[in-house]
Amino acid sequence: MEDTVVLKFGGSSVKDHDHLRAVAKRIIEKKEMVKNVVVTVSAMGDTTDELIEKAKKIDNNPSKREMDQLLVTGEQITIALLAMMIQSLGHDAISLTGQQAGFVTYGHHGRQKIDNINPKRVIRGLKENKIVIVAGFQGINDIGDQTTLGRGGSDTSAVALAAKLNCPCEIYTDVDGIYTVDPRIFPDAKRNDYLSYEEVMEMASLGAGVIASRAVELAYRYKVPLYIGRSTGKSIGTRIEESRLEKNTITNISVLKNILLVDLKSDHLKNKSAHVFKELAGADVNIDVISLNSNTNNQNIYFTTTEESKNDIELLFKEEEIEANFQEGIVKVSVIGDAMRNQSGIAARAFGVLVDNHIDFYQVSTSEISISFLIDGKNEATAVRGLAREFNL
Repeated sequence: MEDTVVLKFGGSSVKDHDHLRAVAKRIIEKKEMVKNVVVTVSAMGDTTDELIEKAKKIDNNPSKREMDQLLVTGEQITIALLAMMIQSLGHDAISLTGQQAGFVTYGHHGRQKIDNINPKRVIRGLKENKIVIVAGFQGINDIGDQTTLGRGGSDTSAVALAAKLNCPCEIYTDVDGIYTVDPRIFPDAKRNDYLSYEEVMEMASLGAGVIASRAVELAYRYKVPLYIGRSTGKSIGTRIEESRLEKNTITNISVLKNILLVDLKSDHLKNKSAHVFKELAGADVNIDVISLNSNTNNQNIYFTTTEESKNDIELLFKEEEIEANFQEGIVKVSVIGDAMRNQSGIAARAFGVLVDNHIDFYQVSTSEISISFLIDGKNEATAVRGLAREFNL
């Protein structure tokens, strides 16, 4: 749709009455510049965490279907209050749940994916000159159950809606854009004015928390112009666009936390590897880096996943002759940028930083534009600062 934009505001941007009012004013400013404005929002502040805590006081492992029924209420509170706030400031607005906005999903409860969007009610609201407020993070499946999209779901909702409406998407948060390094770890970090879809996908998948990797993948696939900036003030922010040819830079140091390093040990485990990973897939355990170690007495499979998968893995192999050992407190520190494929010596410089700072690493993995190290979390800040200085970030 011409002259249309989708705005997304995260939970910290709408955490209380004052923030909600500031966001409403920001939306109205945009409406005065752009004819059609659609807004996607998250639950207010820590609402989702509070709802999870309430559920776990009843059952430490509650039904995932019932958790979805519970968690969708967070965004529904936000959309209603934000619509009321905009109306109180003299503009027309309508709030829509994910279901009302036409989000149809599939997959496991708590980790649903978007199958399709039928935005007829969104378009009707826009034709009536209303600001349309959509609950992010949620939809409805083919049997009519309310569902949630999991981590980064509101970002994904916003970008998917922008793709369906064929318009840009602006994601507002509590930072000025995407920095070269987390400023909380390295205060001298620089803000990136422009990044490629590919770089931001890599950053998001490797721990940069500004936008969900699923959302960037959707934006790249459907060529949705993206902007990320602060929800208050007039900061420039970061624009995400097609890659510039032969760009020869390192653009980011990312950190992925809460990594679980799993060591599976058993006789003849190599012959059981297909079975092992089939079982893990069936339990919806996402695997990252994998390595195999064999000797004459036993064999080990090492892989990384998230710490929240520990209980599922323990239950999975409890009845089998496979010993599972876990190491927690691991982080993945990654050096990201086109220079990885266009310039020699990047890996050597990264290894040099760890050696000079006496930091041991468990595993190393690479992609076309990144190199990643698994290290103890206690060494995170030292590694990040050293790498940031080495690559002038």
